[in-house]
Amino acid sequence: MILDDSHSLFKVEETTIFKPFDCGDDDLNDFLLSKSIEYSKENLATTFVIENTDVTVAYYSVFNDSVNTQDLNFASKSAALRFVKELVSHPKRHLKYYPAIKIGRLAVNNTIQKKGIGKTIINAIIDYAIESNDKCACKIITVDAYSQSLLFYERQGFKYFSDSDLEKDTRQMYLNLTPLILASQENN
Repeated sequence: MILDDSHSLFKVEETTIFKPFDCGDDDLNDFLLSKSIEYSKENLATTFVIENTDVTVAYYSVFNDSVNTQDLNFASKSAALRFVKELVSHPKRHLKYYPAIKIGRLAVNNTIQKKGIGKTIINAIIDYAIESNDKCACKIITVDAYSQSLLFYERQGFKYFSDSDLEKDTRQMYLNLTPLILASQENN
């Protein structure tokens, strides 16, 4: 499903009134309907909603993040070095922290899942991160993905930070923006 003129995208504000929404996950439903306005007021996350005339089609929330390479549980020093080499062109530029945007929540109404809306949202977040690099640097998009969403994020190009969270309900994943930023610069 490609979004068209029958859909609207807006940022959640204090006065937002939500249309019906159910993605099949109580935690994600509750965040949108009960917490997203407070998170917005407190500058903890910015939430965007896509709706049509009848329902909330999807929503996502994002906020600033940083990746601390010392907190990641790499299997070996060589795995850590490979990660850093993927992010920076010269190993001497290795930093302890790398700037990121975190996808806090992303959910699609269960009546229209698997129609490309999630991919459209990921592409919009990527585009935003690349366009914003002129104002505030960003190397990575991160997400703590629910186990039922892992395949979706893998298909969007996200990788796992490590296997230390293999048996957990969520897994830490990332998308390196460097190749996308370079491709964008070449196209301009």
